[in-house]
Amino acid sequence: MKVRNSVLLIGMAIAANAHAQSSVEIYGIIDTGVMYASNVGGHSNWLADPDTIAPNLFGFRGTEDLGGGLKAIFKLEGMFSLNNGASVNGLFGHETYVGLRDDRWGTLTAGNQIDFMFYSLVVDHWGSAFPFVNSMSLRQGSFSGLNIPGPPGNNSFDFDRTLGAPIENSVKYMSPTIGGLSAGAQYSFGGQAGSFGQNSAQSFGLNYHIGAVALNGAYTYVKYPELNNGNDGIRNMGLAASWAVGPTVLAAMYTSTQNTENGARVSVYETDVNWTVSPFLHANLAYQYMKGNDVLKGQKAHQETLSLIYSLSRRTSIYSALALQQASGGPAWISLVPGPASGGRQTAVDIGLLHVF
Repeated sequence: MKVRNSVLLIGMAIAANAHAQSSVEIYGIIDTGVMYASNVGGHSNWLADPDTIAPNLFGFRGTEDLGGGLKAIFKLEGMFSLNNGASVNGLFGHETYVGLRDDRWGTLTAGNQIDFMFYSLVVDHWGSAFPFVNSMSLRQGSFSGLNIPGPPGNNSFDFDRTLGAPIENSVKYMSPTIGGLSAGAQYSFGGQAGSFGQNSAQSFGLNYHIGAVALNGAYTYVKYPELNNGNDGIRNMGLAASWAVGPTVLAAMYTSTQNTENGARVSVYETDVNWTVSPFLHANLAYQYMKGNDVLKGQKAHQETLSLIYSLSRRTSIYSALALQQASGGPAWISLVPGPASGGRQTAVDIGLLHVF
């Protein structure tokens, strides 16, 4: 009976695929390498598989043509450790959703979805330069006073969400692009009886392209159970601009991150230059200045990051990056380095291999 039922289900799936003009794609990224950090708690450190260009992930995405420009869409995406094969945040914990996309009216999805601090300020902002930016140039710093809920002892990792963090139980709408302008909104239901806003989250994004110029804005506010019983949270907002000039993309970005419970806030000012040296070689130079407010006792950090990526083929690349951070008021801490320095200086170098399928 089990065999007959299985055959029936397979037959139904094949029939559905034959009549619905649907497509399903399996995809993934494998990124491995080594990193050297000059000062982690006073000692140099070597790290395997740092995922500095992209996380190791795999997923399924698909569409079904419903006619009249309307499509059903889905995505199931998870991260894993290349060292031991273990899933990160569950089997499909990175981004999962199902929804509808219409050529005229936009896209509506529901699920576990990454917010607009990533999609507007990183993906759309950098555009064609996005695949060549090393994650070490994104946010860390030793701003533990932000008190962002998460892994113990790391209360400032990716504090402005530019690495891409999902929001659970969220509904998201993305408009079509009209005259170079597109906008999006996302809301997560907290699920607290009698309190609509408790443990909730919201995010908005705005993107405008005019010729070789891109202008972006984003806002995300996530309330956490650990902060005032879900009535306070971490508020992020940011503005960005980029300009493509021949083989070069010039970019600037500002973000502000605030804990609404204790008033701690960090502002980040960043400039980037991405240069396409040849169709195979790309270079990115980034500078960022991070500054905490009075609650954080004026902590500051400067960071410079130079990254190179060389394409061996359409799917396989080698890369390397050098990052230097100088901090005052607290120890230096570069993104993806396993811990803060014993003082105000930290240097990290990585080299790796990236394969996309």
